[in-house]
Amino acid sequence: MGKHLLACYIRLSQEDEKEGESNSVANQRALLQNFIRSSPELGRYQVVEFCDDGYSGTHFDRPAVQALLQEVRAGNVGCIVVKDLSRFGRNYIEVGEYLEHIFPFLGVRFISVNDHFDSGRLDASGGLELGFRNLLYSLYSRDLSQKIRTAKKTRMERGEFLSSFPPFGYLKSPQNPKKLVVDPQAAAIVQDIFQMAEEGKNAVEIAASLNARQIPTPGAYKKMQGCRHPFSVTERHNYWRNTTVLAILRDQRYTGKLVSGKSRVPAAGGKGKQPVPQREWIVVPNTHEPIVSEERFCSVQKRLSAAKRGKRSAAPKPLAGKVKCGVCRRAMRRSHSASVYYVCESHRYLADSNCPKEKIWEKDLAQALLSAIHTQMAVFLDMENKNDTTSLTERKDRLQAALAKLNASKKIFYEQYKSGLLDFAGYTRQKETIRRQTAELEAQIAKLEAIWKNRSAELCFKDIRQHPVFAQLSRKMADALVDSIYVHENQVVDIVWNFRDDLVLTEHPQGRWGR
Repeated sequence: MGKHLLACYIRLSQEDEKEGESNSVANQRALLQNFIRSSPELGRYQVVEFCDDGYSGTHFDRPAVQALLQEVRAGNVGCIVVKDLSRFGRNYIEVGEYLEHIFPFLGVRFISVNDHFDSGRLDASGGLELGFRNLLYSLYSRDLSQKIRTAKKTRMERGEFLSSFPPFGYLKSPQNPKKLVVDPQAAAIVQDIFQMAEEGKNAVEIAASLNARQIPTPGAYKKMQGCRHPFSVTERHNYWRNTTVLAILRDQRYTGKLVSGKSRVPAAGGKGKQPVPQREWIVVPNTHEPIVSEERFCSVQKRLSAAKRGKRSAAPKPLAGKVKCGVCRRAMRRSHSASVYYVCESHRYLADSNCPKEKIWEKDLAQALLSAIHTQMAVFLDMENKNDTTSLTERKDRLQAALAKLNASKKIFYEQYKSGLLDFAGYTRQKETIRRQTAELEAQIAKLEAIWKNRSAELCFKDIRQHPVFAQLSRKMADALVDSIYVHENQVVDIVWNFRDDLVLTEHPQGRWGR
């Protein structure tokens, strides 16, 4: 059908909501609809809406804008309309790349109503003015981000609770949602946990006791209370574990202190959080009613510290975190004994668990895995002889270099068209030629990658080939080759490799072995 869609893009961040009605979703929608009705040349398009409600414009990791760009790449969008450039994005580099290069090359008209920018009109604002606008939006976003950080830190230091969900045992006060109040039903469970810990029970024993009495976990309890957070709660596999118990026992908030600032986003528009050193946490005492006394909390911390010191070990752990139960699919516990073994802990928490109870020794697992790696190594060597891996790599490098040249030529032809050195017909012909050649190169690269899909496995196998006699499994080798090892009844084991079926024996597609 060609470029038959006119995309109205709407974005509202949480901070925009504080600025008033002018940036609301309804207001943006009404403004765009009025503009389209007043522009007869836009009537030939089918209007579709893409809306990101509650997303920052400092990055493009937004569901609706990604869906819009997918339609653009598919060749379905002929025009995009936004209220202003900041709705599309506040990162001036990325926004400029789309407006100056990507959209023009793909033949997509872009209209920003309040900025009076229309890429389809000869009298549209020039690139210099557009760049300044985008830069101002980006600087505004950074300045706003810093102000929000400062304001949040001030509120944390005042003892205000700013998280979305209160800790287990507390509720947000109906009168003041920034203050915590005790939830009597859940608080009784927290007190019970601390009492058992002070009596000398370890976290596993406490968890088993709670499960035997069918006490709901924090996630299950919040779900029962109607909390809308998407907790991972299922009938069978949601039960108390030692990690949940330890998290409660180490939480200072149960003593009436508010602890904030334990993580932070490194910069405006950042996607991940970084942990903050404990010495930099913001701790405000006496902000809410304690569930546990300071004395009991300190007594429990001493017990936990003593138990932790006794478990430290510098021994290598090549399979730690990779060995999982074939029934519940959870990671199996690695022992701290002289002869290391793995065991599923679910039967320690649930009396009616169906998970295997027997131990599986780490040395047996490592030896069996080494044998399997040797077998896969033979498959690799056979493939290498048949396919000439070096030749494949060189061909892929040549194709990628050619693809990079084509991508660079896109900008060159667009600049020639923009400066008048190339007419529209010539520009269109060149654009179509580049599109066709790009598709052919990408298809050839995909074909080569289908022959050799996993680069990390290739490098690891080549390293092993240089040292064919190896008696120990290293962590590097395990990380490169193995995703998971699932243990079933009778110590039947399935290996899930990091590489795909190209390097897996066809008669044993998951690397299964057993006794």
